[in-house]
Amino acid sequence: MLKPARPLTIAPFCTVFSASSAAVLRALCVLRFCALCSTRSRPAQITPFGIQARRGTAVFLVLVLAVSNASANVDPKLGRVTTNPTAGDNYTIEQEVEYGQKAIPQIEKELPLLPPNSPVSRYIDMLGHKLAAKAPGYKFPYTFRVVNQKEINAFALPGGPIYVNTGTIAAANEAELAGVLGHEISHVVMRHSTRQASRQTKAAVPLAILSGVLGASVGGWAGQLAQMGISIGAGSVFTKYSRDSETEADMVGAQIIYDTGYDPRAMVTFFEKLKQQQGGSSGPTFLASHPDPGDRARNVASILSRFPAKKFDDQNSDDFNIAKYTLGAMNAGAQASQTLDQMMGTGLRRLKSNELASKDFQSYDHGAFRLSYPGNWQISGNPNASLTLYPKGGADLQTVSYGAIISGFTPSKGGKDLNEAMRQLIGATRDTNPKLRQSGNPVNLTVGDRAAKVVEMLGESPIRENDRPIPERIRLVGVQTKSGTVLYLLFVAPDADFDLLRPTFDRILRSFAPN
Repeated sequence: MLKPARPLTIAPFCTVFSASSAAVLRALCVLRFCALCSTRSRPAQITPFGIQARRGTAVFLVLVLAVSNASANVDPKLGRVTTNPTAGDNYTIEQEVEYGQKAIPQIEKELPLLPPNSPVSRYIDMLGHKLAAKAPGYKFPYTFRVVNQKEINAFALPGGPIYVNTGTIAAANEAELAGVLGHEISHVVMRHSTRQASRQTKAAVPLAILSGVLGASVGGWAGQLAQMGISIGAGSVFTKYSRDSETEADMVGAQIIYDTGYDPRAMVTFFEKLKQQQGGSSGPTFLASHPDPGDRARNVASILSRFPAKKFDDQNSDDFNIAKYTLGAMNAGAQASQTLDQMMGTGLRRLKSNELASKDFQSYDHGAFRLSYPGNWQISGNPNASLTLYPKGGADLQTVSYGAIISGFTPSKGGKDLNEAMRQLIGATRDTNPKLRQSGNPVNLTVGDRAAKVVEMLGESPIRENDRPIPERIRLVGVQTKSGTVLYLLFVAPDADFDLLRPTFDRILRSFAPN
C-alpha cells in the first residue's frame, strides 16, 4: 500500500502558472486522469498527493477547470483574448442576442439593403463568416448585410448582426474590408453595446437619439439601443463607442484578421487613408463613430509582435473582384468615388436668403413634445429617434448645415441640477466635434414653462469655400423635463447666415412645448 503524503493544495496552481505553463499542466492532468480511469484494480491511493483514486479523480477535474479558467483572458492588452467579458455587464449574452434580433426588423426598415442573393451580399456573407469563425468566445449568431449607400460606414448591432455600406466596399481592398468587418465583429465579441448600457454614464448619444431619453414613453427596443450607443435617423444607423472600446476593437480585430490570414495592418491603412482624404473637415461618419484612440498603429503592432511571423496574401480574391465589378455595374462604384468629397461638404452649399425659411409655419406633434417649423422645411428621422428639421439643400444623409436637431439625454449623477446637466450636454456635444468652442456662458430662459439654458458655440461648417470649411454657429438649448431628462434643441447655420435665421430659430423655440 502506498503511504499517504501531504494533502493537495490547489490554489497555488491556479494563481502562479502562466498561460503556457497552464497548458502543460492541463495536459498532464488529463493524462493522469486518463491513467486513473484505465486501471481495473480497486481504487488505489496516489503517492504524490496522498489521496485515493476516486477522490483524486475529482481533484484533477477541479484542477483542470481551475487552470482552464486561469488561462482565460478578456483584456487584449494582456495577451490573446479567449473569451467574452462579463464583469460590469448587466446583460446576459442571451439577452444581448435577443435585443439585437428584435432590432433587426426595425433597423432594416430604415435601410436600403441589397438582396441576399446579390453577388455583393453573398461575398460579404462569406467573408464575414470566415472572419467570425476565428472570433474568440461565445459563437454569436452573426449575420452580414450590405446597405446600398455610397457613404463609408459599417456598424454592428448587439449579439451579431453586422452591416456594411457599398461605399465602404468600393473604397477598400480586400484586406482593408476584412479589417473593417473584423473591427465590427470585435465590438460584438467585447460586448461593447451592453457594457456601455450597463455603465449608464450617458443614456443617449449626443446629437443622436431621442428614444434613449424617453425610453419607456417612446419605446422599447429603440430606447435600449440608444443606451447601447446605437442611434437611427435620416435613413442611416450610427454608433458611438468610447476610445477605450475602439482600442479593444482594434486589438481584438487584429487578432481575428491575423488568424483568418489577412494582414492586420490593412485595418490601420484604411483608417489612415480616410483621415488623409478628409482633409480639415469633419470627415466620414465612419471616422466620427469610430474615433482614433490615438495609437491605432501601435496597438496593432503590439498584437503582431505576440504572434509568429506570417506571410499574408496581398492580392484580392476572385470573389472580391466579382463583388467590386458588380458594384460598378450598379453604378455604386462610380458614386463611391465621390463619397469622400461629399462627406467633406462639397455636396452642401451656402443657401440664398430666399431659400432659408418661409414665413408660414406648420405644427408637429411628436408625442414627447410639440412644435412649429417653417412650411418649406423638411423633417426627417424616426419618431423614436432624433428629429432633424432643415430647408431643402440644408442637410444630407450625415450632416446638417442649416436647420435644427432635436434630441435629448439622461444626465449622469448630479444631473438633476440644470447647471450640471448643461455642463454635461456641452461636454458631450464637444466630444462629437472637438473643434467646437463655447462662446460665452449658458444663459437662463424659460421654454414651454420649463426651466432651460442656452449657449452658443462656434465651429466649422461642412460647407467648404475655397477648399476650406466656413465658420459655423450653433445655438444649444437644454430644457429640463419633469422626469429629470433633458430635451435639447440644436440650431445650426453658417455663422454669416445665422442672424438671418435667428428669428426663425426663436419662433421654433417659442413653439416648443414638452408634453
